[in-house]
Amino acid sequence: MFLLSYHLDAAHLVVELGEVVDLDNEAAIEREIVRLLPCCGPRAIIVDIGTPLLTPRALGLLLRVRGQAEERGISMAVVAGHEKAREILSAAGLHRVLRVAATLPGAELRSRGCRPEPEASRNARPRGPPRGPPGPPPRR
Repeated sequence: MFLLSYHLDAAHLVVELGEVVDLDNEAAIEREIVRLLPCCGPRAIIVDIGTPLLTPRALGLLLRVRGQAEERGISMAVVAGHEKAREILSAAGLHRVLRVAATLPGAELRSRGCRPEPEASRNARPRGPPRGPPGPPPRR
């Protein structure tokens, strides 16, 4: 089993998972990702999922890898570029646990502990003084 991996920067290792995880490849994929976890070096690993289909085996694998990473002091985030994959992770209640983002830059921020911006606030107007008629003057 060979997974493409590269350093995003000195602190982030990216591992691309481009195939569906099933009974036949689950153990090999897990071994390969865990082998890539350094004992010292990058402080974060980002698993970039390139498939929209996330099986229960894939979810279990991601949780086990997250546990192994945390034991070594490495944070983990997941890139789920396909909306279907994000829906599966969210439905499984793993969106926050696995620090899921839609893009690699988003996953980098999530690996640092930054919270994703809520969808509603991305589409909202910039905040400023309230609009409308001014309220009554303050009482003295």
